[in-house]
Amino acid sequence: MEQHQVHRAGGAGYRTQRPASPTPVRRSAGGAGQAPARPAARKKTRRQKKPGLIYRFFAGIARRLYFGSKTIFKFALLVPLLVFMVAFSYNVDCSGLFQGALAPRRIVDLMLQGYDVTNFDQMDEREVVQLFAQDVAEAPQVIGIGSSRVLQFTSEIVGSDSFFNMGVTGADVRDCMTSYYKMVTYGKTPQVLIWSLDPWVFYGSEAAFDERADAELYDEFLTNVLGVETDYEAPDQVELWKALAEPAYFQGNVDYYFKNRGQSTITDEDGNPIDFNPVEGDPMHQTTNIKRADGSVLYFEEFRERPVDQILADAAAASATFNSVHMEGFDSLSDTQCQAFDAFIRYARSQGTTVILVLSPWHPYLYDFLLTEPDLHKGFFQVEAWVRQYCAQNDVPLYGSYDPTLIEGLEDIDFFDGLHCKGSGIVKFFPGVPTVLQQVQNGTLPDPLAVTARVTAEVPEPEGDPAPGTGEPAGA
Repeated sequence: MEQHQVHRAGGAGYRTQRPASPTPVRRSAGGAGQAPARPAARKKTRRQKKPGLIYRFFAGIARRLYFGSKTIFKFALLVPLLVFMVAFSYNVDCSGLFQGALAPRRIVDLMLQGYDVTNFDQMDEREVVQLFAQDVAEAPQVIGIGSSRVLQFTSEIVGSDSFFNMGVTGADVRDCMTSYYKMVTYGKTPQVLIWSLDPWVFYGSEAAFDERADAELYDEFLTNVLGVETDYEAPDQVELWKALAEPAYFQGNVDYYFKNRGQSTITDEDGNPIDFNPVEGDPMHQTTNIKRADGSVLYFEEFRERPVDQILADAAAASATFNSVHMEGFDSLSDTQCQAFDAFIRYARSQGTTVILVLSPWHPYLYDFLLTEPDLHKGFFQVEAWVRQYCAQNDVPLYGSYDPTLIEGLEDIDFFDGLHCKGSGIVKFFPGVPTVLQQVQNGTLPDPLAVTARVTAEVPEPEGDPAPGTGEPAGA
């Protein structure tokens, strides 16, 4: 083996290496001089086959489901927030889009809690009635419908703790029918319906209608329930319900809620106070008219206690303007209104409701005055006879009379004025719901045809000389 040699000179040195051995040549077993083997042939790569149509179809669906599920998951995280926003806006509803206007809602909330409510004269009575039907938890056993002439029916007079008076001032036939219809619509059908019938129910003219009534709701009732053709078209609710998802409406409801939370004085959306509050003190000694928790109206004490001469003066004043109360030009009964009345009675009965009809009397002075000019009140004098005949034919309970002389013991003091009978007068002809139902069960209802209301004035015959050829005093 060769040795490395190291030369050093002046502290420097260098090393020499032996040259590297040449790369050994691999030889085959065949011996020397044999040519090297040829490199192996390069394998051809097989072209992969594309997936089939079915595979690609399902693979595409799988990809979409995967990415879609991620999107749905992210959206699901927002669902509780959206649900809260919608529920909050629906329940607070400061603009009254779904729950009704704020002031009537305030009134109904108080009444449902058993409070009498102040400021009756400023109420939207029709809205209160509709919201009561919407918000009351359970259907009252008895409801009353009619104009202000029914508003003196109270729980005590009716004889039921489960009673609500749905009468409204100036009610026309549309108000009466739709009040009951809304109760049925909300699944709160009453067992008994007391309808204080006003004569203009059977008058088909525009004069018989009150502009405050909900004409669209009445057309809906006629079209969808009674099958009467009208111009009614169901309103588009899509745009209305979109408001529930609007952040701006949600923010407005949040602001309103926290502004009024815990406040004794409730305001409307614009910040104006809502002046409907629980009655304080004895309701019988109030200085303003109030709405009782049962829907009836209690007039202020001074008005209730007026002397007879003031009542008589009001009755005399009403005599000259009698036809202006929805009866201008009322010469005959409308066949259409009579048919609608019959259809309504049948509808209520089909819902399991016992209908009781009431004819609230007019003040004696007023009724006697009308008899002196029957040609000016033809339609009015036709109503009671028609109603009595109808009730006799259809076994409908009927109480009272427009003619005050047909009600035993009725006096001038039993009226507020010419049009409105007090509770003291009502109890003289209405026996109460329990008694009426007992009479229905026993088949002992009063015969509607047993009495006849006066339609012409009695002209006294002259006294003195005997009638010619009789030898008897005239009028004997």
